[in-house]
Amino acid sequence: MHSFQMLESPKQKDPPSEFLDVQGRNLKNQALAGSPDTAREDFTAAQDEWDLVQCVEPVIRPDLDSLDDMIPQKRIVDSQLLSSPLSSPLKLQQPLAPPPVRTTPHIDFDEVWEFFRRQDMSHVMGSIRPTMERRGVNGFFRTIFGPKKLKDELIDERNLLFAIAQCQFDNEEPIHFQVLQTIYKVLACTTVDCPRYGNHWDVIGFQGMDPATDLRGVGLLGLVHALHLVTHEATLPLARDVFRLSHDEVSQFPFMVLSINVTRISLQALREGQLNKECNSRGNVRHVLNEFFSAIMFHIYWIWKTEHKTIKDSGFLIKDAEVYCKKNVKTVLQKLQIHLRKYGKDDSLVLK
Repeated sequence: MHSFQMLESPKQKDPPSEFLDVQGRNLKNQALAGSPDTAREDFTAAQDEWDLVQCVEPVIRPDLDSLDDMIPQKRIVDSQLLSSPLSSPLKLQQPLAPPPVRTTPHIDFDEVWEFFRRQDMSHVMGSIRPTMERRGVNGFFRTIFGPKKLKDELIDERNLLFAIAQCQFDNEEPIHFQVLQTIYKVLACTTVDCPRYGNHWDVIGFQGMDPATDLRGVGLLGLVHALHLVTHEATLPLARDVFRLSHDEVSQFPFMVLSINVTRISLQALREGQLNKECNSRGNVRHVLNEFFSAIMFHIYWIWKTEHKTIKDSGFLIKDAEVYCKKNVKTVLQKLQIHLRKYGKDDSLVLK
């Protein structure tokens, strides 16, 4: 429906005040009605008065609903003007500022190692178990035919690795969260920090809203090993391949859960002395353990991919990988080196 609106002509003037005195004008007209001159004067006066009358012009005005669609901002401002005191200026609501974005810098394995090396670890050193007990007949045969002992100068380094495995995630320690953030941002290809708790941790393969609950049994070493895998230049391409496979529609598996299981296998191999020969040869424990961790990850990844394994096969696959890799340390390390060379021609990127 349309309605009409009365508009005032631009040339109109306010009528004289006597135009409103209708009764006085009627009496005057009755007294002078008989004279022709008077009639002409009346006609002239009436014409002058008519010229002063407001001009009414019909215009089409849209419905109020359509008017709202045409000029919504104007109606909002008008309503604010009506509701605001005349003495106060119009104040439009300012948009809310976005929450601050945090982008903490990445951290690498060497920085974390130096951090733990400077810490007082005496509170966990009493609970570590870095070697297998040599008792009874099995201990006797192990002493004679088993792996060689680790050199004395490497014992402190080995014990520190087991001590890190005893440390739990501490929300009050910034470097702990920095390690967690680095792993997430590298794998998820983002530069923005994520919240401490939430479903987003599922993206990189944690099982719940709090990643710390998945670290039972390996402590912070489970994060430190994953950190080395995703930040070391030589192993980063491998980390991306494994992570990509973990999100495959058929072969999908929780990346970080697998990584934590591989940390457990690596620690057990170090405890049983399976890595002693390699550590003694290189004069280092932490780098050998990192490389052995990466080698197991590659071994599982290669079988999972080429044999089209699924999450249903994960239990048997991990157990078989543990047995094979412990018995064939040198072989799996060599296979890792060969595979890493395929990512680039620069041999300096290969683990040494």
